[in-house]
Amino acid sequence: MTIKMLCSAALAVSACFLLAACSDNDNDDTKCKGDETPTERLFLQQLSDTSVILKWRGEATAACIGTEQDKLKIFGEATETQSGDKEVLFTDLSPETAYWYSIGAAKTAPDDQSFVTSPEVGALPADGNTRVWLIGDSGTGGDDERESHEGEAAEVLAGMQAYIAKDGEPVDVFMMLGDNAYSVGSDFNYQQAVFETYPALLKALSVWPTIGNHEMGLGATIPVAGFSQTADPNSYVAVSGEAPSSMPYLDIFTLPTNGEAGGVPSGTEQYYSFDYGNVHFVSLDSQLTARDPDQLAAMKAWLIDDLSSNDSDWTIVIFHHPPYSKGANHDSDDTEKFGGFDMPQQWMREAFVPVFDNYGVDLVYNGHSHSYERSFYLTDLVGKSDTYSAARNAELVNGDPDRPASGRGEEAYQQLSPTSGGVDDRVVYTVAGNGGKADSSSSITDPAQWLRHVAMIEQPADTAVPKRRALAVIGSVLVDAGENRLVASFIDANGEVLDRFTINR
Repeated sequence: MTIKMLCSAALAVSACFLLAACSDNDNDDTKCKGDETPTERLFLQQLSDTSVILKWRGEATAACIGTEQDKLKIFGEATETQSGDKEVLFTDLSPETAYWYSIGAAKTAPDDQSFVTSPEVGALPADGNTRVWLIGDSGTGGDDERESHEGEAAEVLAGMQAYIAKDGEPVDVFMMLGDNAYSVGSDFNYQQAVFETYPALLKALSVWPTIGNHEMGLGATIPVAGFSQTADPNSYVAVSGEAPSSMPYLDIFTLPTNGEAGGVPSGTEQYYSFDYGNVHFVSLDSQLTARDPDQLAAMKAWLIDDLSSNDSDWTIVIFHHPPYSKGANHDSDDTEKFGGFDMPQQWMREAFVPVFDNYGVDLVYNGHSHSYERSFYLTDLVGKSDTYSAARNAELVNGDPDRPASGRGEEAYQQLSPTSGGVDDRVVYTVAGNGGKADSSSSITDPAQWLRHVAMIEQPADTAVPKRRALAVIGSVLVDAGENRLVASFIDANGEVLDRFTINR
């Protein structure tokens, strides 16, 4: 896929403490007379309808943007961030407008450096649809995973590219569901697994991530990558015996703390919200914040405030640990193994599922389990899988106690419940932790239950007999959100749709 196919829109990210320092833009085009300068990494952050952050690693100390490729006119001096990157915030941009940019303040932009600002909040894109790409546990593109999963993240990307080449509609929003850079989420892991795996995408779209367990490096009590059980981001350890430090995730990404891209200010980069046109997005922190009762309560209170002020057509929430899963290594019914490092699955389900039901969340996406699992249209399931009643859920959702609807074809879901007073109180939960690898056997979940969570829908494309309620293949998710219709598709590495459901407004 070319950059021009992908540059229909992006949202951006910025820490509020940097804004005053890096938002000094100058419309004096005589300053745009430098040379385009090579970068080690180049990506967009916090692209909204009126602003964008250009962020890079390299020698350049300034950037220019403009609406004409060979006549860049808006100059910005860079500020150096804690991670050693440079960034410039450009403001007063026009909604849904194409801009070109140069790193080094040249007057002419390279062919592959452009972006499109997002539509005004609440407005549909010009093509009538917001397209979201979601990948989970995709961080296998580096040395740490190369022997066992070489090329799999690139295959998933290629599958998405092949699919959208068929209809020609570009991606607008790019989201990562955690475990973005194996194995310890170091700056070097991120360089390989993110910046060298998705370079073209990142030049045109802002990436919106969430924190996975591998973002916190090694655990203190069990010094194995991904087993950290601390709530303190300053206890990050990449190599056993090293002194704790701040986690690279928070140094690399400058995420909105003050509602810079929409939503209610969270006051922390660990969780945040933003708007893109007619969709409201929320990223929660199930790895750090969820492990401290006071912090979890604060995040829950913030989410209620945020969703209470939200009137978007659609609402999508992401976090790493799935409330419902029978993955190979992560079972939402069995969270106490290995010292309880998987307890966030239970805590997030118990604390947040009622909020999702009561405040109009439409979709929840998670990673962690390296498979694809998609639920029925659920409501009121805060317990383990043995508390799920298919008959009760079917009756609540579609008035048919005999069988829950699939969301496929003629069984499309209705956003407003016909059986509970015409409110938006149902949610589809999806585990998409197969963006860089897919497990082929089970080690924690009982093999007889692997990929068979009763709240998940049976997958016709599964090769097992009888068919399971999940797919053990690599792939990613595309969500298409129009004014009155939302379609979510699971796309495999060949660009084929293996699962799809629809919600109508």
